[in-house]
Amino acid sequence: MRLAALFVLFVPLVGCLGWGDMFAPRRPIAGDYFLMEGEEGITKDLYLLVHPDPNSVAGPLHRIGWNQQYILYTDDNRPTEWNVIAVKEHTTFAITDIQRMQDFRFKQIAIGSTSEAWQWAKH
Repeated sequence: MRLAALFVLFVPLVGCLGWGDMFAPRRPIAGDYFLMEGEEGITKDLYLLVHPDPNSVAGPLHRIGWNQQYILYTDDNRPTEWNVIAVKEHTTFAITDIQRMQDFRFKQIAIGSTSEAWQWAKH
């Protein structure tokens, strides 16, 4: 009985301290990188993370696209620039939208909203 009471008290504590985030759904996209939803008010924001680091690489995301070599995204930190991650090297750099459209490495990568990306990562 004591164990059951302790469990009932522990579950709300886990949610209050944010530890419940470790149970949030994660969707792998490329290499060690994955997407995770975070709840902020009414909307669910989308964050980019890399395993095993518990801190987000980027987010809340605005737009994102990827293949097995590159991840391109915009977020609150740089909403008008494209951030690029070279997946294998774990290096980052920024490009303009014009550069993205002209560079053969990036122009074939489909870019979508966060809700579209969450669905794409499901597969």
